[in-house]
Amino acid sequence: MIRLLAALIVLIATFLHMGFTTNNILRLNIKKDPVLDPNTVCKTFPELRSQQYNLCRKYPDVTASAIQGVQIAIHECQYQLRTHRWNCSALEKKNKNPHTSPILTKGYRETAFAYAISSAGVTHQVAKACSMGKLKSCGCDMSVHGRKGRHAEEDSEKTFEWGGCSHNIDFGAKYAMKFLDRKESAADVHSQINVHNNRAGRLAVIKNVREQCKCHGMSGSCELETCWKAAPDFRKVGDLLRRKYDLASKVDISNTAKTRLFKSNGQKPQKMELLFYEKSPNYCEENPNLDSPGTTGRDCNKSSTGIDNCDTLCCGRGYNTLKVKRSERCHCKFHWCCYVECQTCTYTEWVTVCK
Repeated sequence: MIRLLAALIVLIATFLHMGFTTNNILRLNIKKDPVLDPNTVCKTFPELRSQQYNLCRKYPDVTASAIQGVQIAIHECQYQLRTHRWNCSALEKKNKNPHTSPILTKGYRETAFAYAISSAGVTHQVAKACSMGKLKSCGCDMSVHGRKGRHAEEDSEKTFEWGGCSHNIDFGAKYAMKFLDRKESAADVHSQINVHNNRAGRLAVIKNVREQCKCHGMSGSCELETCWKAAPDFRKVGDLLRRKYDLASKVDISNTAKTRLFKSNGQKPQKMELLFYEKSPNYCEENPNLDSPGTTGRDCNKSSTGIDNCDTLCCGRGYNTLKVKRSERCHCKFHWCCYVECQTCTYTEWVTVCK
């Protein structure tokens, strides 16, 4: 009995050392879940519109997840437009609501992309948080639970059963619409376009929901397969919206009394088209009125034939070649809720930098 008790004590000590009773699993040093109430969420995220603030007070935990979705979207925006003169960097500032940036009051192609990917980020993150059991207002999507299904891409007659915990995409999309569309209270063309681009972002998530499956049976025989619906990888969403950005359509605003949007060619826009109505500036010089940092100091690629080549990115000002030692955030992980944990990577390299 004494030996058994001693062995048990050693086992518990081992578990404690490995982190099984703490949040230190996988050495992520994840902080404990915070208390999410209106004071810790609504008052710390600045410049919410009154409709958004009231929604936040009613659902602070969902709003916290939505805010994290916006943060994830900004990081994806920076990745997708990393070679462009305007690269979303101005939207990521401490204690700042990105939707208050002056550039988001404009009708540029970049504005359309920022709205769409933010809406996609909120949809994606809230849907996942529901399935994690983190939110009081929602849980798993049980709409198809227990039904039989068949893989669309396979010719096999083998069926599977819907089970597991599907990401609640429907709840995520509805909350994204409430949280982001409510600030577009005006009935003008600008607000209509923002609402349209928000919807395009939600649809980029909805239309790319994927099946995740698990096999059951002896020795992995897959006698029974259980599947559930999962949100797409957000990089896939970003890639899709980037293509929509490249093909964005200009809207005819000559008749401001119009209640429906029409493109410059007179056609009605498709639901997933991104829309803009103003020609973008060149973003070469710093412009505080647009929250645009310019391109001075930006890395360029002198051997590139793309838009990141030094002649284009530096706007003809030329460039310097420097040996630099850099420390920057890397391997970032978004944790529930609501912080980003990154490592610091330091390296030395020769770079070409815009004058």
